[in-house]
Amino acid sequence: MHVLSRYWGQNWLITPAALAVNEQPPDVYEQRWLLVLTGVVDASIQGNSPHQWLHDTVSFLPDTISPLNYAIDHYGIPRPATSGSLAFSVDQWAPFASLSSIFDAGPSDNAGFAVDVWRPTSFTEVGDAVTGQVVGNIFGGIDVDVAVRDSDAWIYRIGYSITLLGRIVFTPQIP
Repeated sequence: MHVLSRYWGQNWLITPAALAVNEQPPDVYEQRWLLVLTGVVDASIQGNSPHQWLHDTVSFLPDTISPLNYAIDHYGIPRPATSGSLAFSVDQWAPFASLSSIFDAGPSDNAGFAVDVWRPTSFTEVGDAVTGQVVGNIFGGIDVDVAVRDSDAWIYRIGYSITLLGRIVFTPQIP
């Protein structure tokens, strides 16, 4: 598995999630948010054979802190005194990843490129500085299974769009 961290572009949108008809407004810390993350990440994976597919998994975590800070500042959400960092607890999600740039250096000898499947990186748990409770389903990125065939073929970049519905979690300061 390769952890990717070089981005060609990152974009985000964050907005409060609408309430259902007759739903009571939540406490400010229980507000649900729609967070959309899009962009392109550098993969740089080279095939190693004209006869077999090279299968690999790449993992990456787009910037979530910037949109969370924006929402907190824009909507005037009070930061707890014991808050050290931020996280996003996911209720629902819809990810997508695809090839964004490929290259085959020489004559193509049965070259091939694929994004086979994507899934969340394992969700984690954190402490909530507001409630003191453990909160699960913390977004930690996306894992993408890719494949490339031909010894001079490259998957250079992967495009992604990740839509998340959940809430902002203030995590306690670490002593």
